Amino acid sequence: MVGVPRSSGCQICVQRRVKCDLTTPECQRCQRRGQKCPGYTKRWKFYDQTTSQARAHKPTHRRAPQAPDVLHGAPPPAGSRSAPLPIPGLALVRRCSSMDERVEPNLAASALDLQQQEVFCQFLLRSFPAQFASCGGRVEVNWMDYARRPIAMTTSGPQALVWAFRSITTFYVGRMNADTDKITCSRHMYSRALGYLAGLILHPRYARHDETLAAAILLTIYEMLDATGEASWLSHSRGVSTLIRLRGPAAHRAGFGLTLLKSCRSFLVADAFLRGDACFLGYDEWRALMEEIADAESLGLVKSELGLLVDRAFIEIAACPGRLADTRALLAQGSVVAPSSRNALIRTIVSSRNLLSHLRCKLELGAVKQKNDESFTGPIPWNFVDPFAQSSLHGIRSGIALLSQLLVLIDADAQRRRGGGHVLQLDYAVASASNPWAALERESVSWHVQFDPEFVTLNIAPDTHDDWMDRVAMSMGMLGLRL
Repeated sequence: MVGVPRSSGCQICVQRRVKCDLTTPECQRCQRRGQKCPGYTKRWKFYDQTTSQARAHKPTHRRAPQAPDVLHGAPPPAGSRSAPLPIPGLALVRRCSSMDERVEPNLAASALDLQQQEVFCQFLLRSFPAQFASCGGRVEVNWMDYARRPIAMTTSGPQALVWAFRSITTFYVGRMNADTDKITCSRHMYSRALGYLAGLILHPRYARHDETLAAAILLTIYEMLDATGEASWLSHSRGVSTLIRLRGPAAHRAGFGLTLLKSCRSFLVADAFLRGDACFLGYDEWRALMEEIADAESLGLVKSELGLLVDRAFIEIAACPGRLADTRALLAQGSVVAPSSRNALIRTIVSSRNLLSHLRCKLELGAVKQKNDESFTGPIPWNFVDPFAQSSLHGIRSGIALLSQLLVLIDADAQRRRGGGHVLQLDYAVASASNPWAALERESVSWHVQFDPEFVTLNIAPDTHDDWMDRVAMSMGMLGLRL
């Protein structure tokens, strides 16, 4: 390979590739040829290093087609495999970029990401004030810390999560300013996030990631904010439930996985009630996980006795949908049920009710006498102690009432069958006027529980609807249920 020429001769001798005699002011070779010697001063020559570097790093071979990147790539168009059409005016926007964008191409995107982070934090404090106050200081990574990470909302992060954040922040800004255009734009972002999320769920590498579950939870929240139908968020909550079960208990023992579980657990209980099925959080392995988490916090330096009481009460509340489903199955089987199965169900219901009653007494006593004691409240701010305690007590009382009524139904069914096997036929329209639990009778067609957001606001403050999701979360999923 020929090296870079370093000759000090004149330019004509260098071009002719002959040795210059370096005679001043003109070399003799140029004089003998009758040419004017240009001298020995060299001029600077401009080299476009950017172009050369780009050319040097440009691959010379044709790469094989790669599989689409489900983490960062664009979602496939629905019902078509063709490439998306170019956006009109996009080339004009690129040609008219500002000087700032020429120096720093990602400046506008970075500024927008920072604004979205702060808008999301404002949305979080407005829509889930008590939820964040009760859990934000008791976990390793809360939602604010996660949203403010450099990779959370930028294009380098998972696109499903990026567009989920954008859809919520855009909707929040549009609703606060009564801007229908922004709300419409947020719906397009929501649809885009759904496409990315579908790709992540189908990919075995990314289906169990924290980012995938976080995106699913955010899209559930968006569906609660801008519902396409009555209780349409249930379709998302069931998907969230499937993802959590797929990840397993170990993925939610610490870190952001624990935050994800605590942020959506109440809605999973409400979803189980509405489906008329058991909640998986009431299964033994998940109960053991939640007990382990509570025990670990009780031994740690940063703890909240108030929060621990609620966490231990939630373990029993999470089992209530299963108790309801088991009672329904027991009454449907009738005389076929063995007495041992009936007695086992009664023992589990009594045990849960007694434990909830014990926790209710401790919580009521602490909320009155220790609400200003830092050892009782822990990192929970003082102005959220009462809302947190009262909402949790509402959920505990509802759970106790449900379990008590299940015991009454089981005992009444047993007595009727011992009296001759006749099952009392109740007219639901008449019975419900005097018995609010008539819907739980065996022959009633209304075993399923109803969720009513309006019922949430009437329980505490009927003048606002902004934080109904927070109230449902604080009541462990029991506040919006009409049993």
